Amino acid sequence: MEDYFLGISGFLNVIAGVTLLAYWYAFAIFLPYRELSTTLSILVKNKNWTWINALGVVGAMAGLLGQAGIYSIQSANTNTYASFGFYVASTGTTLLIGTMLWETILWPILVNYEESLLAFRGPVYSSRTFFPFFIAAGLVYSIGYVLVGIGIVQAGILPRFAGILVAVGAPTFGLGAMFGKAQVYVRSLGVTLMSVGLILLGLAILS
Repeated sequence: MEDYFLGISGFLNVIAGVTLLAYWYAFAIFLPYRELSTTLSILVKNKNWTWINALGVVGAMAGLLGQAGIYSIQSANTNTYASFGFYVASTGTTLLIGTMLWETILWPILVNYEESLLAFRGPVYSSRTFFPFFIAAGLVYSIGYVLVGIGIVQAGILPRFAGILVAVGAPTFGLGAMFGKAQVYVRSLGVTLMSVGLILLGLAILS
């Protein structure tokens, strides 16, 4: 039963890495990100926005569920401080999935009524409620995966290099929205590092 559980977790981490890569780099192929200037509306209005972001939701959910396998396989060799990262990363990923769902479903509705709502200096990004929550979700997500990466390196059961990739990639991706119009480039680097790390972890679990 435990081998079956770990096998599913391994597949979920591979799926998470592959899907997140497909999600993010679909931006470069199907969305006019080069035209991004002062607002996200140019992207959100595009017909490909919904399915691309849906890929991101699936990838994040697979990563959330796959965390259990990473924690389980190395829990006996990981100290309490690093093990805490599992709970923080799970919380942060849950919050991030919530924000990604908003972006996928709600934002296309908003831009149909008023494009200025998604301007980087518009009412959504300058909101005292939304933007701090958005940043907090990315921060919790980032801290959690940094701790997870530390735990992987310390435990020495799963590839340490993969743990480093996750620890560096997650905060770069999770906090990339703070960089305004440059966020596409910053988050591209982060999601690439993290996705490769998740794929390596998934393959290691499966082996």
